[in-house]
Amino acid sequence: MKSRLFSLRSLLLAVMTFILPVMHGRAAEPESGPRQLLITFRCQASDRPAFRAYLQGEESAMLEKLKSKGVLKGYQILFNPFVTTGTWDAMTILDFSSYAATQRWREIERKSPAGLSPVGLKLAKPIQTYSADLQWEDAAKDPGPEGKHVYYVIPYSYNSLDQYKAYVDGYVIPQVKGWMREGVLSGYSIYLNRYPVGDPWDALFIYEYRDLDNFGKREDTVAKVRVTLRDDPIWKHWNDIKGTIRTETENTIAEALQPTQ
Repeated sequence: MKSRLFSLRSLLLAVMTFILPVMHGRAAEPESGPRQLLITFRCQASDRPAFRAYLQGEESAMLEKLKSKGVLKGYQILFNPFVTTGTWDAMTILDFSSYAATQRWREIERKSPAGLSPVGLKLAKPIQTYSADLQWEDAAKDPGPEGKHVYYVIPYSYNSLDQYKAYVDGYVIPQVKGWMREGVLSGYSIYLNRYPVGDPWDALFIYEYRDLDNFGKREDTVAKVRVTLRDDPIWKHWNDIKGTIRTETENTIAEALQPTQ
């Protein structure tokens, strides 16, 4: 009996010896924080040409410098090609190399709100900054010429995070992979707001179409791929209840700006 108790105690000690450092390490691990920041901007219609040029010039140069120093893993500047009152004129997507690297952006914000210099702040106003997690992404083997890509940005609010993740896995991703097989989609990125409040979004979908012509095939492609999935019981389940899971708000069409310097 004593031998058995000793064995159980030894096993418990061994398990705790393994678990406690792991738990401690997870609690202290800075990588648990969000590494993506998404910042939106609005400007007057008369300032749009100048703000676009600023983003491609001075702003891109600043972000390229952060990338060369290893602060940023990558970045993207999306610009709405149309004057709008409902969404945004531009959005910067910052992918930091680590959660610790986001501290550098906090330092930049002290003198350059939302990363804009005094010149940029005269041309546009920051709307919102989101701390997010890039939860799903993929790219086609043949994405096509980057300069022709059209971005379709869709914000969603959801009721339950766990349910929403299961919905994306079982309903959204099978469809998106079908669009990629059809050759209309170059890639996609789906972000989850780290601090979801539903206003204006908890999840943000960014679909990257090969070009304007393929973007025009969006509705036909959606219908075509859904036909191939309608006998999948998992996909059908989510399709039947999707209206109770999430709410879609105003979409935005955008293009990616390339640096001019």
